[in-house]
Amino acid sequence: MLDLASLPVIDNHCHSYDPGKTVLDSESLAREFYHGMGDLPKPGLNPRLWGITDELRHHLPNMGVVQTMVCQLSRVLGCEAELEEVAAERNRRASKSFAEYVKTLYRDAGIVGTVLDSDLPLDDPVLTLFPGQVMRLFQMGSVIQGLLKQSKSYRELQDIYQEALVRAIRHDGFVGVKSHLAEEVGFDVEPVSEAVAETSFSKAKAGDVEAYKRLYVAVFTATLTQCQELAVPVHIHTGMTGGLWNGPISDADPFLLVPLLRRPEFIRTRIIFLHAAYPWIQHAAAVAHALPHVWVDMGWTTPWISLRIIECYRDIIGMAPLSKLIVGSGGHGTPEIAWLSAKLAKIALGKTLGDSVELGLLSQQQAERAGRMILYDNAARLYGLMK
Repeated sequence: MLDLASLPVIDNHCHSYDPGKTVLDSESLAREFYHGMGDLPKPGLNPRLWGITDELRHHLPNMGVVQTMVCQLSRVLGCEAELEEVAAERNRRASKSFAEYVKTLYRDAGIVGTVLDSDLPLDDPVLTLFPGQVMRLFQMGSVIQGLLKQSKSYRELQDIYQEALVRAIRHDGFVGVKSHLAEEVGFDVEPVSEAVAETSFSKAKAGDVEAYKRLYVAVFTATLTQCQELAVPVHIHTGMTGGLWNGPISDADPFLLVPLLRRPEFIRTRIIFLHAAYPWIQHAAAVAHALPHVWVDMGWTTPWISLRIIECYRDIIGMAPLSKLIVGSGGHGTPEIAWLSAKLAKIALGKTLGDSVELGLLSQQQAERAGRMILYDNAARLYGLMK
């Protein structure tokens, strides 16, 4: 097994932290790693925020990812590998200084850069909680929804949207665009003409769901083209990622997106499949192999698939070019998710690449170079950090 512990990591996909979660009881800490719904419905609330019964309360600490978090975090905090002990020591340190606690975890995991998926204002103090370099993503969905309310036509919406994207990239230093095409529309789509988008505009503004889908696709495909000129990648949410869906989860299989992405006009737009399209991880690897402009982010497998993380990494490195793989977390709320993701990525790569050396599939030097590429170099190259 390769020892990759000292290598730097760029977290390719993380959400903002919540200082209100400086102190969490053991149940709340476990629930940070739960992407499912509660079982006590509360009308008007997101199902993730519903209450939970004692039955669900029993299952939360027994998720594999929570067990792994307890195991790994107890080593950092120097306490017993029990959820209650870990939560207590975590709270003791975080309550002294949440920022310092975050730094402790980031140093331990070697995280030196974060690509932040958030619509926080540029000067929001929460941004200072992230150690190392912070790189921002342009939030496609929230911008469209905001402009739909204030614009008088599709052309006006598109013009303002494109101006905002240029300003974000060239003036504010954003490094890419985030899209939820699968959740908003589904991947099995074709380009929408400007004429159709224009006729759909008023209906979308009035709340017509199907019209909004056509409008979204029109803006999405225009964004793919514009990002060629801006030389930034488009991050596309793929796979289940444990989320709660309004439509069929199967709409997020990246195989469905191939007919669109393989069109000549989009072949120079760099695409990042977030979350490795889990559970269609082999599909993501195959698309990254076949299409020259597709990369794969391993977030969601790290850390949520903790007890099968080796198999996940074997699936992805088995076919996708090693130079197109990056690590991410999908972290949110508290820093333990990003920290655990980086730790597990190093464990998974150490094992899978190390086994390849033992089998004579890679030399030691090749394996070590691949580990550094996936943890840091590939993302640094994508975002122009390589000197």
